[in-house]
Amino acid sequence: MRWPWGRKPGSCFPCFLLVYFLDMARDAWDEDRVVKALRQLHQKGADLSYNKLAKTRQSLVSAASYHFGSYRKAVEKAGIDYAEVTRKPRWTKLGIIKLIKESRRKGEDLHWSAVTQRKDALGLAAFASLQPRLFGRWDKALQAAGLDADDVSLYRKWDCGSILFELRGLARDKEPLNSGAIQKSDAGLHAATVRHFGGYDAALRAAKLEPSKYRQRARWTKQSVIEEIKSIFKVRKKPTTAQLRASHPALYSAATRLFGGLPATMVAAGVKKREKIR
Repeated sequence: MRWPWGRKPGSCFPCFLLVYFLDMARDAWDEDRVVKALRQLHQKGADLSYNKLAKTRQSLVSAASYHFGSYRKAVEKAGIDYAEVTRKPRWTKLGIIKLIKESRRKGEDLHWSAVTQRKDALGLAAFASLQPRLFGRWDKALQAAGLDADDVSLYRKWDCGSILFELRGLARDKEPLNSGAIQKSDAGLHAATVRHFGGYDAALRAAKLEPSKYRQRARWTKQSVIEEIKSIFKVRKKPTTAQLRASHPALYSAATRLFGGLPATMVAAGVKKREKIR
């Protein structure tokens, strides 16, 4: 049997058991596992200071000291600056804000689904922003950087694959998937379904989701029709009557019934000027 401190313990049986089980715990780790665990925690923005980590991962701290001679040497072996670990947490609010602003200037996609797929500093910062000591939520980090979270969602760089992935994810999470609900929760996604698939129902079908299963009948009023028209014009520049009829059949029917047609509805909503009769 290998003794951790290089010598056999005394005849005290409890001492013998203590040393024995400590030795077994250390044997559950090897150098590669220790290094890998430290790197993973570092990437997640965890506090790697000795005292902090010992409270939650005592076995890792003990194994690091045992296999490398000291906890510091294990941290350095993992390619982590030990001075940074002891000086301050890896992520700060100012550091995250700086990364967000730099990415915004480059025109990069800052939507949550996009940044969390990245393997660079911004992707790590996004996960770190969820820590209670920082922002708690990604949209609050965006707001702290001077960005509107709704605008970020609106101008996300959608393609067919990301649209279908998002729709399937919403269905899996049992979120409302009727057209009206999506327009309110993620207007950019709804606009992208029309742009890439010609209509929201067509996008649902492409995602292997039956539209009739998610459709909800709305009781249209003049006010709700006007609000819907304004919402559509906010995310899409001057859609044609044909486009609105194809992508929003229920709205088109309500507008025709309540206002006599889409042109009159758009005038009432203030998105189109009334034509003067000469």
